[in-house]
Amino acid sequence: MSDFPVEKYIDLENNPYLMGRITIHHVKDEFHAEVDIIHRESHKIFKHVDIIYRQYTSEEALILGVQRLRLFLEKIEAEQAINDRSGNDGLH
Repeated sequence: MSDFPVEKYIDLENNPYLMGRITIHHVKDEFHAEVDIIHRESHKIFKHVDIIYRQYTSEEALILGVQRLRLFLEKIEAEQAINDRSGNDGLH
């Protein structure tokens, strides 16, 4: 019996409604990580961030998944800061 897939949850600062989820899959001799932002209550996917393939250990897949989530969130924050400075609310 397999212990996979494994889900790890990451709290997102300043957002009580969403959280990060890294799902680790074991496929043959490799590990893959699916990176998503999900709704805290329903666990439905809000935003699919990325999939990381072909890692040698589940720990490597998890670490890369967390890094990919962090890079995505930093990119969103930077874009929001630019929109705030320019007076653009991002809706037009």
